[in-house]
Amino acid sequence: MLPQNNIPKGVGRKLLKLVLSRWKLLTVTLILTSIVSYISTIFPYLTREAINLLYAGKIEDIWFYAVLVVVLTIIQGLASYGKNVFSEYTGQSIVYELRNRIYAHLNELSLGFFDRIESGQIIARATSDVEDIRRFIGFGIPSILNIVVMFVFSIAMMLIIDVELTLVTLSIFPLMVLFVRYSIPKYRAYVAMGRNIYSEMTTAVKEAATGIKVIKSYVLGDYFASNFRSKLLEYFNMDMKTSKLRAIIWPSMGWFVYLTIAIIYWYGGLRAISGDITIGDVVAFTLYILFLNRPIMLIGYNIVRYQRALVATKRIFDILEAEPEVRDLPDAEDIEIKRGSIRFENVWFSYDGKNYVLKGLNLEIKPGEIVALTGPTGSGKSTIAQLIMRLYDPQKGRILIDGVDVKRFKLESLRRQIGMVHQDVFLFPDTIRNNIAFGAPDTSIEDVVRVAKLAHIHDFISSLPKGYDTNVGERGVTLSGGQRQRLSIARALMINPKIIILDDSTSQVDAKTEAAIYDALTKHFRGKTVIVITQRIPTLKLVDRIIVISDGEIVEEGSFSDLIEKGKLFPKLFKAGREEI
Repeated sequence: MLPQNNIPKGVGRKLLKLVLSRWKLLTVTLILTSIVSYISTIFPYLTREAINLLYAGKIEDIWFYAVLVVVLTIIQGLASYGKNVFSEYTGQSIVYELRNRIYAHLNELSLGFFDRIESGQIIARATSDVEDIRRFIGFGIPSILNIVVMFVFSIAMMLIIDVELTLVTLSIFPLMVLFVRYSIPKYRAYVAMGRNIYSEMTTAVKEAATGIKVIKSYVLGDYFASNFRSKLLEYFNMDMKTSKLRAIIWPSMGWFVYLTIAIIYWYGGLRAISGDITIGDVVAFTLYILFLNRPIMLIGYNIVRYQRALVATKRIFDILEAEPEVRDLPDAEDIEIKRGSIRFENVWFSYDGKNYVLKGLNLEIKPGEIVALTGPTGSGKSTIAQLIMRLYDPQKGRILIDGVDVKRFKLESLRRQIGMVHQDVFLFPDTIRNNIAFGAPDTSIEDVVRVAKLAHIHDFISSLPKGYDTNVGERGVTLSGGQRQRLSIARALMINPKIIILDDSTSQVDAKTEAAIYDALTKHFRGKTVIVITQRIPTLKLVDRIIVISDGEIVEEGSFSDLIEKGKLFPKLFKAGREEI
């Protein structure tokens, strides 16, 4: 992803809509914040009155102001507690909804979206970006209101005390505005670039964690460590640029405050000496500016929060507004697959819209047939399986199951009737039983055992101390490759599909076990259509028909013996002496 230096129009409105989605909670928060801020602006005025009474020698009247300060402090403390609780609840409730929306929408998006966006980017947007929005809503907005209320009431009280000194005091503020306008655009760009680098760093960590076996096996630890260090250094440098700019913005706001106090001392002191105003007035002005010191310094900090929230909103809505390329059509129905015939009619497909993986493919698979798709790596075999499942849609042509265009099926209905065992086996960090019953969570243990036997994994499971209640660990790391594959086959069989797709799913199983699995499929699932995607010669000898695909086209088909004797591409690959095509 390229760094996002500019925030498109409309992002601010989206952030505002998120804020207003909890307007009741926000209203209570803002009322309590206003109470806290308003009471703060009363203290300097009470101090002025007390000093003027002291100078006038009216000591007996001081007690009233002392009691008033105590009462106001208690009220302010209670309001501050309520403000903090409600502001945090407001921010957390919006974060809760956002993360739910992101997760739900990710489930709706097509695989094409995940081909374009790295997993680290997605993780960063659902975690740190959402946190940036929470901080702005939970702390930034109340802080901004606090600044506004304190500023307005402080200026009002200062005008009541002395208009001329107020105007002189405020003369420094235009310089502050110019400073903010100059520094913020650069800061926004740094924040956006930093978020993208952070996402890339998250992806690097995830890749290292998930691919640790390969990294160690090929002694690639130094290479991946070097790659991570370069990302880390890039993030470090960008974060330092951001921190340096932030270190200028925030303290500089305080510098303007102290410059204002210097003006009060000079001009207010001269007027106090001449008798135009009292010492209490000068003290009150000084206290008002000091009271405004932290809020004014927080202007820069809240601008930073706002910019980060804008960047985060843009990145989050890039996900939430992404449209799935594959979706249910308006007239889609729950259609039952009764026979399991499959037909591709002049199907063209490309992942990037430019380079076609399938080129006018015409293919027919009969009901109950066990067919193997084979050919050189990258020829389009797995793509065919994914198109049958409607994980992608072809750019041209159509795919029919039982003579019905797959686009007329509701996605959920279609996929529940097709059992697919992927080449990259994914097991959840749960028990063996729950992994097998994943597609049918309410199934009985007897049915789980039945499909485990068909997948020839039951004996192994029974040998474990906890049997089917054994936890497989993250991604099934406690199992061998062949064991994971057989568990995955059992999981696919659990839903009793009419069509079964095995995408190189017995590559890590010995020939004897593989033959037993296919024998079980033939005997116990008679009438099911089975598609085997493989490059293994032992597997190819077990199927009814082999379809050889090269460069997105069918080049020949037939039984193993026929292709060895009469084929063109298949014999060349076989005679090359390779166990795998």
